[in-house]
Parts: sequence; C-alpha cells; structure tokens
Amino acid sequence: MCPRKNPPNPDRRALVAVERLPNMTVLRFHGREAPAGADLELLDGLWQFWEAEHLEPSPVVVVIAPPDLLSPRSLERLLGGPSATNGASAAEVSERIVREGNVTRRFVEHVRRLDSFVVGVVGGEVTFRLVAPLFACDYRIVSSDTVFVNTAQDLPRAPLNCLPWLLAKMVGGAKASQLLLDVPRLSAADAHVLGLVNHIAAPDRLEREALKVAERLSSLPRATLVSLKRAIVASSNDFQTYIQQVDTDAATGGVMLERGLRPKTKGV
Repeated sequence: MCPRKNPPNPDRRALVAVERLPNMTVLRFHGREAPAGADLELLDGLWQFWEAEHLEPSPVVVVIAPPDLLSPRSLERLLGGPSATNGASAAEVSERIVREGNVTRRFVEHVRRLDSFVVGVVGGEVTFRLVAPLFACDYRIVSSDTVFVNTAQDLPRAPLNCLPWLLAKMVGGAKASQLLLDVPRLSAADAHVLGLVNHIAAPDRLEREALKVAERLSSLPRATLVSLKRAIVASSNDFQTYIQQVDTDAATGGVMLERGLRPKTKGV
C-alpha cells in the first residue's frame, strides 16, 4: 500500500462543508469541475478533515456527495482518459490506480471503525469502480435517476479494490459475480431490490429525504446504534484477509493468476 499523502489543498473547508445538527453531523462535498485526481482528494480529504477538526462522533453522520464524484467521468479524469486535460503515461495511470485503491480502502476502514451510523447519499451516474465508498456506508440513499455503470472490466489489470468483498457480503458470492461480469447497468430500483441501497428519493428531494431518514435513525438510543454497528462490522471481520489477498495478487503482477496459480497468502 502506498504511503498516505495529504491532498495539496490544506484547507479542508474548501473540500467539505460541515453542519452540526442535534444528534447528527452532515458532511457535504463541494461539487466542482475537477482536474485528474482531484475527486480522490475530495474523498480522502473527508477523514483528514474530520481528524484535523477533532470532530466528536455524532450518533449519525450523513455524507452527501456531488453528482459527479463517483461517476464514470470522474474515473476518466482520474486515470487520464480521453476527456482528461492531459494524457497520462502508463506509469502515471498505474500510480493513480494504486492511489484510488488506497483511498477507497481508507474510506471503508474509517466507516467500519467509526461508531457513528454513516448514511451515504449520491445521485446520477455511479461507476462500479468508484462505488465502494457508497456501499461501505451503513445506510445508502440514492436518487431515482441513479444508474450504476459497470466499468469493472474496462481496465482488466486494475484491481477492483473493496467492491468484490462488499458485494459478496451484501448479496452473496454468486450474485456478486453476476453483477460484476454480466450486468452493464443497474438502475436504482434494481439496486434497491437487491439490497444494495436502502432508500430511493426523487432527485429534487434527495437531500431532504436523506436528512429525514438520518433524523429518524438519530432518534434511536445511541447505545442501540453503536451496538448494532459494532455487531455488523464484527460479522465481517475478514476484511483484512481480503485486502491481504488483493495485495498479494497485485504484487505478483498478475503472472501467477494468468497461469492459474494461487499465490500464498499469510494467515490464510
């Protein structure tokens, strides 16, 4: 895993707006036209901002992302694709892929460690390759026009980071494989049927509906929320084993996998 780097912009308030409400904290990413990699700065900057501000954990934390944060267009910018301002070399793309993986893992790990119940809120197009931060949240709310776009196979040498693990936990291994291999697009309604999202709202009411849900959750006894969160996290404590396997596969350069061999993983 690459060493952690702070985003170039030291002012976290330029990335995230914080609103403290009774029993909940609302974190809003600022939407913007971002150069390649800046979307990851937004995502990674969230928890650095949280730590820098020494925010006390509220019973419920609502994370509201701008429509483009997890989109295919965002991924394209990140990896220096056709719409990027400057083309990127293979080495640069590889470095960005690794950085994407590190940011995603940190997000998942923070959500799992936090005793707060985390509500993720997004709308618009969401690419499978960047959807893990949403699926890692304890409660997921999307707009009715949300479409999950399967870009998982666009970069066969790129790891899918936490997504296979998250999907397998949410819908089972067989359905996870089907989603990753056979489903090019998934509507909000279909995602709701599968249990990938918990609530769907009209686009113009997305934030209001999310805050209404968060208010209902925050009205529950805090001890109940914390106990439930810890129990759910404890039920899937093989996350580090999964990450270790992904790192082992990446370290082999894919050679052993292409030959049908399984690299040895410590502790497995």
